[in-house]
Amino acid sequence: MSAPDLVLVVDDLDSARYHKARTLQRAGFEVLEAANGREALTVVAHSRPRLVVLDTQMPEIDGWEVCKRLKGDPQTASVLVLQVSATYVREEDTVRALEGGADACLTEPIEGTVLIATVRALLRARRAEDALRDALAREQSARAAAESANRIKDEFLATLSHELRSPIGAVLTWVTLLRAGHVDAARTQHALEAIERNTRIQVQLIEDLLDVSRIISGKLRLEMAPVDLGAVMASSLEAVRPTALTKGIQLFAPPVANLPLLSADAARLHQVLWNLLSNAIKFTPKGGRVEMQLEQAASHIEIRVSDSGRGIEPAFLPHIFERFRQADSSSTRVEGGLGLGLAIVRHLIEMHGGTVSAHSPGLDQGATFTVRLPMPAVLVPAPTPVAGQLLPALTSAHWQQLDKLRVLVVDDQRDAREAVAAVLEQYGAELTLAASVEEGFNAVAAGAIDVVISDIGMPVLDGYELIRRIRDAGDTRVAGLPSLALTAYGGLEDERRVFVAGFDAYLPKPVDATQLVSAVARLAARRVP
Repeated sequence: MSAPDLVLVVDDLDSARYHKARTLQRAGFEVLEAANGREALTVVAHSRPRLVVLDTQMPEIDGWEVCKRLKGDPQTASVLVLQVSATYVREEDTVRALEGGADACLTEPIEGTVLIATVRALLRARRAEDALRDALAREQSARAAAESANRIKDEFLATLSHELRSPIGAVLTWVTLLRAGHVDAARTQHALEAIERNTRIQVQLIEDLLDVSRIISGKLRLEMAPVDLGAVMASSLEAVRPTALTKGIQLFAPPVANLPLLSADAARLHQVLWNLLSNAIKFTPKGGRVEMQLEQAASHIEIRVSDSGRGIEPAFLPHIFERFRQADSSSTRVEGGLGLGLAIVRHLIEMHGGTVSAHSPGLDQGATFTVRLPMPAVLVPAPTPVAGQLLPALTSAHWQQLDKLRVLVVDDQRDAREAVAAVLEQYGAELTLAASVEEGFNAVAAGAIDVVISDIGMPVLDGYELIRRIRDAGDTRVAGLPSLALTAYGGLEDERRVFVAGFDAYLPKPVDATQLVSAVARLAARRVP
């Protein structure tokens, strides 16, 4: 229930003031009283009544002057004024009151019901004005937020277009030169490195976009298991070391030992640390320094990634972890990227029950990002390999298992299946290529296949249908064929579905050649003679 409206009654005559005050109190209003104009101004300044019932004829400061001062002060201009005049007041005095800012006028003697109805009518009108004003303010705020969101979206789409087109442009240019035969041996090596580098940039951009999509839709999931944080930190450092060496940036990371195992998603923690380190390297000039430190407390582990780079403007610091936000989104910005990495970092750390924060003294003074992860209440045992998951890549000695290995590759995309075939043929595998599930299953049924590699997303019938037919085959040799799924659907649910469907292993697209050979070699070792 809302509090009663506060009304101030101002009259130098005690009896008149008493009568009006009691009438309004009986009607449910909270009432204050003032015996003169000066006292009225003081009460309004301190108590902020919603309405003032103001007598005009008062000594020293009359009601007209009080009204003029109230309406002329921005702090009290919104206070309603009901001017009350004696019967002998002329019409021009009423006009004077209204012109001076009064919201209404009454002439005494005033019936109690008239006074109450007039006060209520004035307050209703004011509430309607306030509601309209609030609605307009909300509409303006919503419009400003929508305009800001549209601007950020437009800037992001422009950035996305640039970031996607630039690597593709480099790849197409080098491919054109290589095909024309205008590149010598040294430049050919440089061209291949450029193609690989820009392709990996594309992959990372796509992965970031997919992660943000999963975050927005609530489909991002963690695969929790006991994790050696020291090993994750070491692998993250090794992943960024080549980039740091190229820029002449020093990497520092004091060794850590005797850490308890954390319950976490190792791949996602690697992604977090890689992202923070990559960001630090990106915004640190040549000859700078990037450092990763770890501190262990009773309840948490703290990882700090600090750099001597560009730093962060104080005005942008509160927005540093927001999606699609970049300190510089102009076409003249020095560094690339989509502005998604830190937003993904924050979400992943919060999913682990931790926090991430950023600190920077200002521009050109470096920045520090701090990750805090909760310690487990109970120490957990070391992880064991999960059935169906691929183990680390094999050495070249094991690749000899591919010699004379009969491999079926099923993919509706010609370039994709021929690329897989080209990799495996280098190690002596004998390839059979199929463009559909029907072709693939016919090849399997013909009895000349040792390992099956199949794409998942294909028209008409997909890879799940192929593996279902293979596993349901009456011939045990066919039903037991080792199988590898290749899929552009890289979510955890997609991974689970691959294994549930009957595949023995899977690799996400784009497929790394080394991982492909390693996976096929392992599957070859499982086949039944």
